[in-house]
Amino acid sequence: MPIVMNYEAMFGSESNMIVDKLIPEILPVMMRESIIKKVCNEARKNKRWVLMFVVGTKPCFYKFYGSITAAEKYKIPFFIVNAGQHYEEILVYGIKEFNYEEKIAVNLCIRGDLSQKAAEILLKISWLARYLKKNYPDVVIAPVVLGDTILTSTVPQAWMFSIIQKGIHLEAGLRSMTPSVIKSIGKVSLERFFSLQRNNDWILLTTEPFPEQYDTYTASAGCEFLFPPLEINKEHLIREGYDKNKVFTIGGVVVDALNLKLKEKPKKSIFSIYPQLSKGEWIRIDIHRKENLTRQRLSNIVFAIRDLVIKKKYNVNFVEMSATKIALNEFGLYRYLFDLTKYKNFLYTPVWKEYANVIEFYKSKNCILALTDSGGLQEELNMLKKPCATIRFNTDRPETVFDGEGNFIIPPINKDFIINCVSFLIERKSLFSHIKPLYGKNVGERFIKIVLQLMKKNKMFSWAQEQLNFWKEDGY
Repeated sequence: MPIVMNYEAMFGSESNMIVDKLIPEILPVMMRESIIKKVCNEARKNKRWVLMFVVGTKPCFYKFYGSITAAEKYKIPFFIVNAGQHYEEILVYGIKEFNYEEKIAVNLCIRGDLSQKAAEILLKISWLARYLKKNYPDVVIAPVVLGDTILTSTVPQAWMFSIIQKGIHLEAGLRSMTPSVIKSIGKVSLERFFSLQRNNDWILLTTEPFPEQYDTYTASAGCEFLFPPLEINKEHLIREGYDKNKVFTIGGVVVDALNLKLKEKPKKSIFSIYPQLSKGEWIRIDIHRKENLTRQRLSNIVFAIRDLVIKKKYNVNFVEMSATKIALNEFGLYRYLFDLTKYKNFLYTPVWKEYANVIEFYKSKNCILALTDSGGLQEELNMLKKPCATIRFNTDRPETVFDGEGNFIIPPINKDFIINCVSFLIERKSLFSHIKPLYGKNVGERFIKIVLQLMKKNKMFSWAQEQLNFWKEDGY
């Protein structure tokens, strides 16, 4: 029966109709059925779950490295779902760098802005969940999501809504905090400002990063088991009401890939790619958070960079992110950075393709400070025992400041404040003389060993009567 649309009843006879194409054209899901079939047969044979690792952004490729290699070591069946939201070689080189080519079973091929990506993920993961449930009804397939991306929040939601099962959240419990002293900027000296950041007087401030704080909160709500990096993250989750028996602290997921790259040499040294970096000491700057790509904040940052180069004579490497380039052009700021390229102490580069090059530079004597708004980079610099300054009003890694003592918050209030803070930190290297690595080692193996135990007696979803020990429901 055809659907009859009564527009007058819906909108009234006086309504002005605006017709727009509501649903954009979307790309199809690409799937390697042979990989899924092989993995599910292996799971049946050995009575184990299948882990479905979901990757999306550039950092996902190396953050999942430890868990994926440990799954191989302990013979846990798995496959990778690639969101496909990035397709430029520079952003997906991790697939080759970490040998994932033959492990990717599904490419979601998502496109568009955040809303379209979220909608596509919901539709495509729902389809995938139902497909797998229909064809492998006796196999438990557990999505494993990571951190705080759009995938992290939408994949568990789609999975749960479609087949009433939940997922696993790695890097759970990231909650942004800010040092109370930020409210006293202009009233205290810089020495006091930085000193008080280490006194543990911090408060929750979870609006930013945007939308990552939303993503990490909602991701955990759709997951059965949560794996926070540190006790502070576990405490956040317990405070929010999550079952402490389903929360497991394992360390930072990036450490396995980082330690691998400390042992390996990149294909080509970053100092060969950019010989300029081999001369003298450099500040490396990367900015990409949406809140920092607003007009006032980005202007403050760009004009601070200009003065750091021209007036302060610091060597500055600015690493361009895609979203940053768009914002620079939108606000007419790109020309100020481009004009700096005539100075020998300024280097403007695209994102570095190989993760090994990033680690190579940060661990070198040529890097004296990282100025960043990245969350994961704060962890990496902590493990490398290198100075970090986070150009945000808060951070979801506050422990790197008050426990690790290798990071400080520099809110981008105005260009002069940024310049004064950066100069202060560079001139007082002793502030970074006792950096304590926080994120452990062999984190992927710790994760997989816990999952092996969970497989023996747990389901990926349970109704209230089951949690209260009345009866168990079959079929979920």
